[in-house]
Amino acid sequence: MTTSERFTVLDGGPSVDEREARLTDGADELVEDRARGSLAGRDHFLLAIAGALMALGISVILIGWAGAANSTLVEEQVPYLISGGLLGVALSTIGALTLFSHWFIVGIREARAHEAARRRDHEELIDALRSLASSVPDKEVKRNARARSTRTDRPLR
Repeated sequence: MTTSERFTVLDGGPSVDEREARLTDGADELVEDRARGSLAGRDHFLLAIAGALMALGISVILIGWAGAANSTLVEEQVPYLISGGLLGVALSTIGALTLFSHWFIVGIREARAHEAARRRDHEELIDALRSLASSVPDKEVKRNARARSTRTDRPLR
């Protein structure tokens, strides 16, 4: 293959902008697939688990209470208390902790989004200030600098 043939092969095909757009779209799809593939990546997964555990815990407590309420002997009520009451409390507690972790994760996501927006705003402000500073003539900058340097009798605040 000669050099001219190599260049003709390289000249064909999509432009640089089209290739960059395809690369960006492919990267976005990979990120979405990764978030879709993991259970914790879904927004309401922890919320659904928390609700299910808390509902299950309360229903186990009610079933244990119903079993203990039909018995008059304490020896018959203790197994209901242990299996229904303690298991229900444990499931409800785990559900409440899962709900708290969901709330905490949502707060972290919102804080990160807020911080990213703040950084973007800060960069835009810095760019605007730089463009304003570059538009000021050098004569005016020197004149303002001399005016400040002649005021030695007053301290700077």
